Amino acid sequence: MLNKKDILKYSIVLSTTLFSLTVEAEPKWNQVNAFDVNGGLCPTADYNFYSCPRLCVRDISLCPNTISPKCPSGTSYCIDGSCRTTCPGSLVSICSCPGAPAIDGLVYPCLDGLSVIIPSFDIRNKDLQSMEACSAMTGLVNVSAWEPSSTSSMWNICPNPDYGSLTFTEPAFISLYVFYSSCVVFLVLWTVYKRWQEKPFSLKGQKEFDKLDQSPSIETEEDIKNPHDTIQFETLNHYGEKNIAVKGYKKSYLGSAIFTIYIIQSFWMLGEIIMMTYDYYNGFLMFKGERLVQLSTFIGMWYIFVIWFVCLVTFKDSLSNFFRIRCEYSKAQYVQVEKTTTFMQVDDKITKFAQNIETKLKTLFDFNVSSLTCKIHTTSVGKNYFVYQYTRFIYCPKTESFLQYKLDLGKSNSELGQLDAGLTTEEAKKREEMLGPNFIGVHVPSIPMAVIREFASFFYVYQLTSLWLFYYTNYWKVAVAQTCIILVAAFVKVLFTTKSERRIKSMAEFSDEVTILRNGSWVSMTTVDLVAGDVFELKEGKTVPCDCVILSGNIMVDESSLTGEPLPIRKFPIDKHDTTVYDRVGSGKIATLFAGTTLSQVQSSHTKHIPSALVTQTGTATDKGELIKKILFPTKMLFIFDEHIKVVFFILVCCCVLSLVLALVFFTTGIEAWFYSFGTISQLISPLLPVSLVVGQSVATDRLRKKKIYCVDLPRVLMAGKVQLFCFDKTGTLTKEGLTFYGIKSVEVNMETEKPSFGEHYQETKDMSMHTQLGLATCNSVTMLNDRLVGNPVDIEMFRFSQWTMSPKSGSGNIYLETLVPPMDVPGSVSTSVHVIKRFEFVHARMFMSVAILDPQANKVHVFTKGAYEKIKELCDSESIPADYDLVTSDFAHYGCYVLALAHREIDLDAIGGLNEFLQWDRSQIEESIKLISLVLFKNQLKEDTSENIRELKHGGMRTVMITGDTALTGVYIARQCGMSNPGTRVILGDMSLSTGRVVWTDVDEPEKFGNVNVDSALLNKEHTPVDLAVTGRAFNWLDEQGTLRNYLLDIRVFARMVPNDKVRCVQMHMEHGITAMAGDGGNDCGALRAAHVGIAMSDAEASIVSPFSTSDRSVRSCVELIRQGRSALATSISGYKFLIIYGQIIMTINIISYYFSVALSQYVWMGIDLVIVIPMTWTLSQSKAATNLSDQRPTAKLFGYQTLASCIGLIALNWLFLIAALIMLYKQDWFRCHEFDSAAVDLLKWWLLSDNYEAEITSFVTMFQFVNNGAVLNFGYKYRQSLWRNYLLVFLWVGYNIILSYCLLADPNRLGCLLRLNCGTKEVLTELGYSVPSSYIEPYNIPLGHNVIPWVYRWKLWGVCMGNMMAAVVYERVVVVGPVHDWLSKRYSTRRLLLKN
Repeated sequence: MLNKKDILKYSIVLSTTLFSLTVEAEPKWNQVNAFDVNGGLCPTADYNFYSCPRLCVRDISLCPNTISPKCPSGTSYCIDGSCRTTCPGSLVSICSCPGAPAIDGLVYPCLDGLSVIIPSFDIRNKDLQSMEACSAMTGLVNVSAWEPSSTSSMWNICPNPDYGSLTFTEPAFISLYVFYSSCVVFLVLWTVYKRWQEKPFSLKGQKEFDKLDQSPSIETEEDIKNPHDTIQFETLNHYGEKNIAVKGYKKSYLGSAIFTIYIIQSFWMLGEIIMMTYDYYNGFLMFKGERLVQLSTFIGMWYIFVIWFVCLVTFKDSLSNFFRIRCEYSKAQYVQVEKTTTFMQVDDKITKFAQNIETKLKTLFDFNVSSLTCKIHTTSVGKNYFVYQYTRFIYCPKTESFLQYKLDLGKSNSELGQLDAGLTTEEAKKREEMLGPNFIGVHVPSIPMAVIREFASFFYVYQLTSLWLFYYTNYWKVAVAQTCIILVAAFVKVLFTTKSERRIKSMAEFSDEVTILRNGSWVSMTTVDLVAGDVFELKEGKTVPCDCVILSGNIMVDESSLTGEPLPIRKFPIDKHDTTVYDRVGSGKIATLFAGTTLSQVQSSHTKHIPSALVTQTGTATDKGELIKKILFPTKMLFIFDEHIKVVFFILVCCCVLSLVLALVFFTTGIEAWFYSFGTISQLISPLLPVSLVVGQSVATDRLRKKKIYCVDLPRVLMAGKVQLFCFDKTGTLTKEGLTFYGIKSVEVNMETEKPSFGEHYQETKDMSMHTQLGLATCNSVTMLNDRLVGNPVDIEMFRFSQWTMSPKSGSGNIYLETLVPPMDVPGSVSTSVHVIKRFEFVHARMFMSVAILDPQANKVHVFTKGAYEKIKELCDSESIPADYDLVTSDFAHYGCYVLALAHREIDLDAIGGLNEFLQWDRSQIEESIKLISLVLFKNQLKEDTSENIRELKHGGMRTVMITGDTALTGVYIARQCGMSNPGTRVILGDMSLSTGRVVWTDVDEPEKFGNVNVDSALLNKEHTPVDLAVTGRAFNWLDEQGTLRNYLLDIRVFARMVPNDKVRCVQMHMEHGITAMAGDGGNDCGALRAAHVGIAMSDAEASIVSPFSTSDRSVRSCVELIRQGRSALATSISGYKFLIIYGQIIMTINIISYYFSVALSQYVWMGIDLVIVIPMTWTLSQSKAATNLSDQRPTAKLFGYQTLASCIGLIALNWLFLIAALIMLYKQDWFRCHEFDSAAVDLLKWWLLSDNYEAEITSFVTMFQFVNNGAVLNFGYKYRQSLWRNYLLVFLWVGYNIILSYCLLADPNRLGCLLRLNCGTKEVLTELGYSVPSSYIEPYNIPLGHNVIPWVYRWKLWGVCMGNMMAAVVYERVVVVGPVHDWLSKRYSTRRLLLKN
């Protein structure tokens, strides 16, 4: 039984089909050439130089002298019109007619070229008058109409072909019967068989297999039948979406055979359409001359053709499964992964409307699911799996579902550190079958396959099937031109797309030789063979092939290509004695190597051990793999431009329907109206529309590349043009990479009170205590790489200041991590070398690092801890903290100092049982009872151009925000210095109070006076006293937990002490308020860079995948440049969109005029418009350069915004008005009235007979000027692009086209005009009118007047109308749309926008 949904669906399709086939109308334009300009009756006009039909005679001597054939000596004139030495008897006379009896005897054709003037021409009596006039011209009498047995001369005007009665059993019909019946029979047969085969499955319960188990199953690794650690399949992609289902299918021999037949039928259907087109050009011979039957048959075939191929491209991803049998997963050979399409919630009414309509239509026709078919493979142990989004999923019989296998190597650092024995070959093979190879193979199709993929879309099916009507109706030259446009557009888009895909492929794929520990021996293999649990050798200069933890060796790694971290990072082996939980992006990051990074230096930490690492993740499970997946399968971000374009297409479809109605009302009846209106449909939506958007973005990315800004996600370029909030990291982004050492603030103990207090501010090493010097030299992660110090910039600066040097390890090399040599000329310093025996690296979660130093001379261990001064205060013995600690540290931070605290503990080895006993201590024991000894100070200096670029961004209407891991006061200082916080603005800092357990707000400048500010009251008064807020990471999290953070978010200027996860959360919250950008130097900014709408990583790597954009120019200027080019690209895309939309509307205007007057533009005019004007203008529009400075407004991305609509509607209205004015002016000319085009005796399917007239000529001239001038007008730079005149290519084309069109209009008949059938005429008529005749061939004109040459005075008037149209468009666009009128209206009637304080 059909449900209501099916009934509605089929009713829509059926009613649409029947309407277009059955509706008829009559022409509405009557009384052509009835009255002159004064209202009098038109006299009967003469037909000037009518081309007589060919004269056929029994004897050549009967041909008049002017058209008598002459042959060279020794040859004879034959009946086929050629000169030969002998005339074979098999020759067929040219005078023969198709579908008519054979001519009796020999009949010779006279030469063509006879033309006459037919006096008092009556179009209704055309044949009789023309024969009489032509007979009189030849001087012959009794010249008859064509007859096969004529004994005298006759005119070669063939009668209607008579091939006999149409029996509908002709070969053409037999072919159609066989084809369409085979389609129906095979599809019905397969459907019945398929349902019969699937009946047992459907009875078992479809729901059981459509939706997968919601609870994950966790089994032991030994039970290989089930994975050790799995996740349910609904979460198989990285977005955590739940709207995914999987269906299993198995092959069927019958289904495969019928599917093959289906493919053959698709080509067969194309062949049938080609056959019908050929028959059209061959006089409907296959249909025995029955034109109406052939045309009607073609229409029906065309409908089926369209539906067939629309279904083919719509269901291309699941079509093959229709010809397979649905089954349980355990029997499946293929799976179909189905994802339900959902929309993001928006406030825009037009977008909501479009989404609602789209959702209802997709639901109605079951198009709301996207599908992907994956083949099921089997491992050597019989496990079934498939690969989806480059991730392997294994079938689990226990849960009857496909699950991702994740191997749990261990939870703690110690568990991982002890896995140093490697794997056996058998274990490795087993794991590879479950996890897949360590290779991310990104498939980039070849150019031919990419072209096929591009054409497998509804847009191209619509274009190409519509164009087939042009080929069919003898409009093949225009059809070839349109096809070339479509092909060029598709190839351009394919080239840009594959270029981007190849760039991603080069970043993703990696394979190299590696030495792996297998079966207890080191063997040489490839990186593809690595699996989780493998141990492999680390070699200097190699790229890390997977995510792994270091087991042995001291490593320097360059992470710039993955994280954007500018300098090599030092990494150390995992602590085998540390029982804490391993966190690869937290505390364990210092022992973790990530896939895609480069090993800059590898040193053995033990003399007998090879530097090695334990594989933890491979393939897409690595951080690099996740990034690649996010690029290839990006999270859908709603961009208003993309949503509005759907509504635009819907409106254009409505215009197509209107065009059909107008053709029926004004033009003609049934079949002719159908062909004209559906031909119009293919022109309304330009094939250049989608590619123009891609080209605009590509031009912008090329310009960015020249500025050393690289893009891996093309659509984000347009988003960059709409950025409202720009978040910045501080260190390395706003400030210089290296910090300037500013000395130390010592802590001294009063001998009398035994109370600690701050002493002197020392800036010379010699003035510092021995312990401070030793701490500066050793408490760091600096190392040497190619005779260059590498590590954290702060550590490098501190080490240089200490004047110590590194030396090769000596002594007990197995326990010494580093050996450091003191300077000999520094008084009070350590006099002998010291050794680093333990190092706990800095991690963001702890915010400090520690080292243990062995002084062999004193047999003591010195423990130093260095880190954030707030954290060190918590860690140290409270009795070692000066009373004014907070005040002093705040004062230093307030004046822009980067403040670290240094603490010390001395351990006598003799007192604890020796060095070996100390080495057994864990970190908490080592850091006990540690005492503060000094503050370490650095100056945080701005980059030279930071202030001016921040000022430029703020002037561009963007709110700038700082998100830093540094202290709040330092952040506030830098924010004020760079102009992020405006001069005179009060800054209130929010921080957690440990005593009250809540956030306390204090005035940064007067903390004593305003120690507990009511922040809400201060914000209420911010119009009078400007206020910026700053918060620490602890305050940020507390406010977020309380649900009040969003109330203050857009008033917070500085987010300080933010760990990586806090940065991500902060960016995401800003994204709720508008398009958000994030700039950072990588490292701890990676998450935030990935999360933002527009992330730009300041990385030295050319192709960093940490964010959509990366730059090696480590300046805020890169951010400004990105916004400039983004705004220019968005404005250019809008202009290109408007140009092509107006193109479609001008086409519609042309067709309405054509329908009304029953005329048509010549095919060369159409070709000139499409090939010569529109393509170059569209391309040059994309070449507009970005404005030099940022405007205080962002370009609109709304295709239905007031400005966009005003531009489109205004220009369309102006085009209409001037075209109508030109036609009205034409009808007031006395030379035109009584010479109007009369199509009463013209076959409307023979379109080439409809362009030789004044109506088509005036329409051609005006609209061609409109095409040219609209392209230039829409190039006005406004505030986002440079001025129109700076786009030199477009100006050149604009001026050149206007000169050419003006010449064509104003000059006397010439070769170009005659090619376009404009301002030209039949050669004899031109000679009679006194014009010089062009040497090129001119086909005789098909109107009685014989020409459409415009009088000289009216040419200038028409040229004035075209120039007036251009000037009106220029003034309207420049003054109203983007000029003072727009500015005045935007101020007076401002739209609701996000109010941001810059």
